[in-house]
This record gives sequence, structure tokens and C-alpha cells, in this order.
Amino acid sequence: MDIQAGQIVVGSIAELIDRFLSEIDPVHYRDQSKHGIDVRKLRYANLQKFFGKMAPRSLKMVHGYQYLDARAKAGAPASANKDIAAMQTICHYAVRWGVIEANPFIGLLLNKTETKTRTVTPRQVIRFYLWAVKQDLPFKTMGCAALFAYLTGFRAAEVRPFDMNGIKKEGVIVESAKRKKGEKAVFKLREWSPRLRTVVARAQQNRRFFGSALFGNKKGLAYTRSGWGAVWQDAMQAWIKTEAEKVNQPENQIRETFYFTLNDGRPTAITKKLERRDADVYDFAAHANPTTTHKHYDRRKVKKAAATN
Repeated sequence: MDIQAGQIVVGSIAELIDRFLSEIDPVHYRDQSKHGIDVRKLRYANLQKFFGKMAPRSLKMVHGYQYLDARAKAGAPASANKDIAAMQTICHYAVRWGVIEANPFIGLLLNKTETKTRTVTPRQVIRFYLWAVKQDLPFKTMGCAALFAYLTGFRAAEVRPFDMNGIKKEGVIVESAKRKKGEKAVFKLREWSPRLRTVVARAQQNRRFFGSALFGNKKGLAYTRSGWGAVWQDAMQAWIKTEAEKVNQPENQIRETFYFTLNDGRPTAITKKLERRDADVYDFAAHANPTTTHKHYDRRKVKKAAATN
């Protein structure tokens, strides 16, 4: 093995990956949260397990395809694509360090994956919100966050830890969570609407402790990613059970119709803006390229337009 008694064997790809982890990862990736670091470390471990014993200069494109095939057969084709993307970045630095002459993974055809697009309506979000505000604080917080995400079009990573300092006279403001290391910060301001004011006020009601997070836990602190996920799943399950009882149907039959995640608020909001042909839709989406807005967030089933004359 390339890792013996806890030590990386000198001159192996395992050593190369370990060097990238210690020297480059902390400055190359903007996401230095515990979750982000843990996800990348898992990718490095996958790569070391497969490539680790090899000498860097023996690495060829075919080895990349072997990795993609092996991981696809193991049921993880999409994860394999992300692993290879990380390995491609590592190899860029290996060329720079003089460890290899050329990057063997440029131009690889990645695994084909099926992308499931969940269509969520504004009515779904509002129904969940109206149910949630009648529940205990944790579930009420989830409902307020869901409607807030829809009204603002903010990403889940911007909503979950939303800071009280982001509440301004003009509206609510947040720094975009999605930008590459070194890119200029972009701030997104959403002007007040009656419904936005209401949901922000309700998120703060009936709290014993006020902290820095608008959608905080019982102590007013921002939820951890895993903590949020657990409460969200519990809230969804309770809501779907309530809806199932209303229509006298099994929960598993209506789950697909009602279930959504905090991430669904953004595409639902952008789709609504596109349907209304709002002039500020691209500022709302805050993408550097409008093509991204249409490619990843346009869920319209009917494209409506006027006749030529």
C-alpha cells in the first residue's frame, strides 16, 4: 500500500495529493467551512485509495477512465465526476511543481448522469409556511426560512445562516455565497414587500433568546448544516402527514407532490419572475451570465410570447 503505518510513501500520487491538501486546498477553495473541507477530504481519500500507489509520471488518461468506470459500477457516477475534477486540479499543480510533464486528465469524457429536476410551485411553499407558523419554534423557523428563500431568491447557503445585520432600512441584504476564490464580492439586496416584512417579523416572534441568526435555533444561533437538515426533514414529514390525513391518502403517495427543500425556493422564485417578465429578473438571479439563469433555474413549462403582429 502507498500509506503504511500512517505514513505516505515518498514519490507516490498519495504524496502528491497530500501536498495539495496541505499547501493548496486552504487557499484555492473559497469554502473553508468544516463541511466543505470534510467533503473535499473524502474526495482526496477516494483518489488516494485508487491512484495512491502509482508514480505520478506513470499516470495516463486511461487511468482516469478506469476510475470513472469503477466508481460508476459502484453506484456513484456523479461523485466520480467530481473526484476527477478535483484530480484534474491537483494535476495542474503537479505540472507546475515539475512532478509531471502534462495533465493527463484534460479532455476526459465524464460519466453521464441523470439530473432530476423537482418542480415546486409558490403555492407549495406558501402552504408549508402557513402550516409551519402554527407549530413550535423549530418548525416555524423552517417555514419562515422557506418563504424567505422564495421571496428573496437567496440560496439555501445564504438563508440558513442569515445574519440579523442583513436586515436594513431598504430591505434585506446578503453577500453571494457562490463565487470563486479571489472573485469580487457581490451583495444582493431585496427591497421590502409587505409579505417579506411579515415573514422577517414572524421569524423573530416568540423567541426566548435572540442571537445573530434570523433563522436560528432555540438559542438564537445559526443551525449547523446537519442540524438544519434534521429539523427540516422532521418538519416536512410532519407537514406531509397532516396533508395526507386531510385527503385520506397514504403519506408515501403524496410525498413526491408536497416535498421540497430549502434549495428549491430559488429556482421557484426565478421561474416566477421569468413568467411575469419582470425587468429585474437578472439582478434578482445575480448571475454573471444570464445564460446560467435560463440553463439552471428556468422551470417554465410554457414559454409565452405575443404574436408578431
